[in-house]
Amino acid sequence: MPELSRERFVEQVFAIVKARFPLVKLARAEEPFTVSVNDHIVSLENLYRLATLAPEDLKHNVERWVVEIIRASEGAPDREGSFEQLKDRIYPMILPEGVGEAHRLTVTQPLLEGLNVAYAIDSDRTIAYLSQAQFSSWNMSVDQLHETAIGNLISRSESMAATAAQDEDGKINLIIFQTCDGYDASRILLPTLHERLSEHLGSPFAAGIPNRDILLCFRDDEETVTRIRDQIAEDYERMPHQLSDKLLLVTADGIARKD
Repeated sequence: MPELSRERFVEQVFAIVKARFPLVKLARAEEPFTVSVNDHIVSLENLYRLATLAPEDLKHNVERWVVEIIRASEGAPDREGSFEQLKDRIYPMILPEGVGEAHRLTVTQPLLEGLNVAYAIDSDRTIAYLSQAQFSSWNMSVDQLHETAIGNLISRSESMAATAAQDEDGKINLIIFQTCDGYDASRILLPTLHERLSEHLGSPFAAGIPNRDILLCFRDDEETVTRIRDQIAEDYERMPHQLSDKLLLVTADGIARKD
């Protein structure tokens, strides 16, 4: 099947939305490959990647995408909620730098070159980023916010299963976290990750977060790194919610870029 061009994809999105949701205001936006949905500017990049992965599900994915945008834009109680009301639903979310105008209004702090940590308010079906305006009303520091978010991520991850791969001698060389709850890549921030995995993978060990729905941790040896590096680059290019094609190191002192 020939690859779906971006222009043709936009035309199909407009046709599907107008047929299923005739009252939704949909228009092209100024930034490349973005649209305005009920005056809310959103990128089409993740939706396009889904379409190339599963073209037969295009109609379903477009309709679900619109519903999620509408729900997020109507989520006024969360957008105006206090810290006490929302504190149990705040999680860290790793984002790439330069992901669009909307994210410039969110609370972020740098993680590594090319990556930031934002803070998400989690709901049953949507994830909304905490805005600077809302956070300002809470009268707290970013460090306090981060501590809360990490605490929630720790609790969410306690009973989480991981997939381990072994070499011919039975030695574990790869551990994958992929629950697809939106926070798999963010689990690289878990404070006990190095302690828990270094006994299997050595210290320091390498890691990859090509998209938000996977965290790969693996031995920092030439054979393993060579084998996994290309897979990380491929996943980064083709999967939605892309983060980084660069390799990272998880050390006893924190996370670093791998040269």
